[in-house]
Amino acid sequence: MSTDEQSAQQGTPQPKVASLGVAGDREARKRAAHEDLQPLKVSTRKDSVPLTRSALMRRFNQSFPPFYSQFVSSEVQAQNLRLAYALYQTRKAVVQVQDEGRKTVVCLAYRNRPSLLSDLFGVFTAFNLSVHGIHLYGQIYSPHLVFIRTIVSRDGHSLSSQTKLSLERAIHECLAGVFRVHETLALEFDLKAGLKDVQVSFYFDPVFHLPTLLVDVDNQPGAFYRVMTVLAQEDLTVVNLNLMLRRKQTRFIFYLLGPDSTPAMPEFLGQKLALSIQQRLQGDPV
Repeated sequence: MSTDEQSAQQGTPQPKVASLGVAGDREARKRAAHEDLQPLKVSTRKDSVPLTRSALMRRFNQSFPPFYSQFVSSEVQAQNLRLAYALYQTRKAVVQVQDEGRKTVVCLAYRNRPSLLSDLFGVFTAFNLSVHGIHLYGQIYSPHLVFIRTIVSRDGHSLSSQTKLSLERAIHECLAGVFRVHETLALEFDLKAGLKDVQVSFYFDPVFHLPTLLVDVDNQPGAFYRVMTVLAQEDLTVVNLNLMLRRKQTRFIFYLLGPDSTPAMPEFLGQKLALSIQQRLQGDPV
């Protein structure tokens, strides 16, 4: 069974969110290299101190887990900084949808919260999109921003211009609580039915130094949305995510914040959460 998420009716289009540029653009990289030498003001206050781009990047990176500066490319770090600035300017979620080859890339920058992935994957499910990969980088300290880059397609092709516009609008409306995606999907799926071949385990990752949940599920319609919704029901905030797509099964590795949004979680609580999540995904009463 494919990893395609099933569809519901699309919304009407709205104007695109202004693009912040493609990370791989050669000219953009040249400009970024030049700008690194120039002072960059981060405040309009008269007593503010101009910072170089590299100094601003170091300050920005301090809110992420330690692995972020070590393992995330400088190109991605710069793109996330631009998204954070756009988020600061608009005071609302930044959503970008653009093609990359035969696939479409959806970028989202917003304040992190347990329901965020449930909302996002609910929209993907409603639009009948296949998810081919995801990069998620969340801050573990205030202001707890999260940056998500997801590669999607429909029937093996990139999305049409009309669909991209409708997808942007649906994501904004879902995050704002206007588009109640759960109610829409409940008409098409039995969201209380159990998933097949579910295995959930907890451990504390010695490299990322974060509580970690490993979730294996059978590939079936609505599975991605179900997994994200169960995490939201447990009030878990995801700050990094690895997605391993297989022919018949998908593995999620969720790196989490523990109680009170701290990067720690007692072993007994982690094991209890893993059992509760497995029971929910299997359709068992908790």
